[in-house]
Amino acid sequence: MRVFIIGAGTMGRGIAEVFASQEAHVWLYDPYETALRQAQALVDKYPNHIALTSTLPDTLPHSVVLEAVPEEMELKRQVLLQLSERIGSDTIVTTNTSALSVHGLAQGLPYRERFLGWHFFNPAPRMPLVEVIPTQMTAPEVTEQSLSLLRSIGKVPVIAPDLPGFIVNRIARPYYVEALRLAERGDISPKVIDKLMEGLGFRMGPFRLMDLIGIDVNHAVTQRVWEGLFYPIRFRPSWLQAQKIAAGRTGRKVGRGFYEYDKRD
Repeated sequence: MRVFIIGAGTMGRGIAEVFASQEAHVWLYDPYETALRQAQALVDKYPNHIALTSTLPDTLPHSVVLEAVPEEMELKRQVLLQLSERIGSDTIVTTNTSALSVHGLAQGLPYRERFLGWHFFNPAPRMPLVEVIPTQMTAPEVTEQSLSLLRSIGKVPVIAPDLPGFIVNRIARPYYVEALRLAERGDISPKVIDKLMEGLGFRMGPFRLMDLIGIDVNHAVTQRVWEGLFYPIRFRPSWLQAQKIAAGRTGRKVGRGFYEYDKRD
């Protein structure tokens, strides 16, 4: 199997490792050399299965082309449109979006019948669940191929509706938002909230989990769900998260979020 991944950020690298660990041949593209340098460790780990490139090829005759660029509608649409004259006739094109409308991303694409969402969760190599989000234009056989392919690499795919937040992020919003409300009031600290939730059996408290996901990513998903549901108060984004983002404290990936981290972690 040949897989081409666009975007060598946290999710792109994680998804590349998922496929490479199952002996697929993966090309990981990013125009930014900094992102490719961060991905070099994957090449060292899977030298026969991952290649890095800073150039988008003219032809992409791969089994799957997966877009994993930042969670911005217009950026993703631009990238997906660039693929129109490059992909093979049987290539499945997927977007790894956390909350954007897959139907919205599909608008104007000439290959809409072969396009759908695959939402991997961070860290992709360890999280088995993948939400599969077909549109009304996606061919049924492409959806079935997606489910079969994801099962073949050890994932647990679930069909999700193209609604704000899909399934998991829609359900998970109160876990983050209510914790942030308490912390905003100053009555209880993030550390205490995490200890309480972990004491109840949650593997990670909400603030540790936000740091792992990326506070900026988590905030953006909340923003998308809030907007998509027409601004309900219960999903209102947090000024505390916005403050962390403005300060550059976006979580583990930079060594600082709600907690401090050794960058070697």
